[in-house]
Amino acid sequence: MRFLLGTVLLIVPYAVVGLNLGASVESLVRSQGYPFEQHSVVTEDGYILTLHRIPYGKNHTGMIGRPILLQHGILCSSAGWLLSRPDKALGFILADQGYDVWMPNSRGNTYSRMHKSLNIHSAEYWDFSFHEMGYYDLPACIDYILRQTGYPKLEYIGHSQGTSIFFILASTRPEYNEKISYMSALAPIAYLDQVRGTLKALIFVSTQLEWFSKHLGLHAILSDSWAVRMMEKVLCETFSFAEAFCDNLVFLIVGYDSQQWNMTLLPTIDNYMPAGTSIKQLVHFAQIAKSTQFRQYDYGYLKNLEVYHQRDPPDYDLSKISTPVTLHYGNNDWLTGINDIAKLNASIPKTNTRLVPFSYFNHLDFMWAKDVDKLLYDDLLINLNSH
Repeated sequence: MRFLLGTVLLIVPYAVVGLNLGASVESLVRSQGYPFEQHSVVTEDGYILTLHRIPYGKNHTGMIGRPILLQHGILCSSAGWLLSRPDKALGFILADQGYDVWMPNSRGNTYSRMHKSLNIHSAEYWDFSFHEMGYYDLPACIDYILRQTGYPKLEYIGHSQGTSIFFILASTRPEYNEKISYMSALAPIAYLDQVRGTLKALIFVSTQLEWFSKHLGLHAILSDSWAVRMMEKVLCETFSFAEAFCDNLVFLIVGYDSQQWNMTLLPTIDNYMPAGTSIKQLVHFAQIAKSTQFRQYDYGYLKNLEVYHQRDPPDYDLSKISTPVTLHYGNNDWLTGINDIAKLNASIPKTNTRLVPFSYFNHLDFMWAKDVDKLLYDDLLINLNSH
């Protein structure tokens, strides 16, 4: 995906916050013949989030099924679950399986860029990491969904950062384990000891990039703005050799898999991604990779004493997670290695692991591989039904 070029060109002058509301998720859903609803939720700290819902599928029998929450990863949005055709896109597949599908948008992305009092162009608005998404966004969304549906529990599927924020919620607010009956973690991110490729190089210079961004007054990056689209066209579409470079750059970030990489889906993906992220999120991930611990944001010695009353940021206590969790992972995922999965599996009491049976399956294949239904989603549905 060409938008990932911006991850490598992390601090560029035109990586600014845009107020482009992006392509319509409603039209994406309704064009496939599915019902669509949009809901708003306000978090404890004032962020206004948008939830997208497909209450039932094409085989609707008059009953709305039990709720399931799909949580997107970094730089993505609810649209990520819907970009393939209905037999390949997990949002549509689950609706046709009888689930009531809810897809939240995390703070700061294309569809959740509002606040009760803060200006979205201010540094204060973007002063969040994925910690706040887990601690504030998820509980607000879960409580809202359960109130709307009348169910005491829901099921949860997350991809990438969508797994990270679940681990944060279930460990820092363990009472929410009682509201989630089962969790499927796709390409789970907690420990980052084995990051490979381009991102590993960026991690080593993350401190310098953080300093640079602060002095340029940059707080967000790769928001869905005209500037990012212009960057893509100039760098990736003007010359044929540049286009090939941009397409292959994806593999330098997530792992090489030309067999399952769906090139025909790229124009659709580019209409909805990137959805934006805060600089602080990227820095937090880099801190975790450097420390080899899954822990809260490191503000430095003095501010850590003020915020946490200790010198180092506290680790997330994953032993407090009581929800049954399945870790779905790929051998060729350059963002999280096999040893990282083993470390995570050993940290959570009720887990099991499922290796995707394709050697080159990479980090983005969990969403958009050509055969993702056969390689992953069929097995995922069996696990869901068993719970």
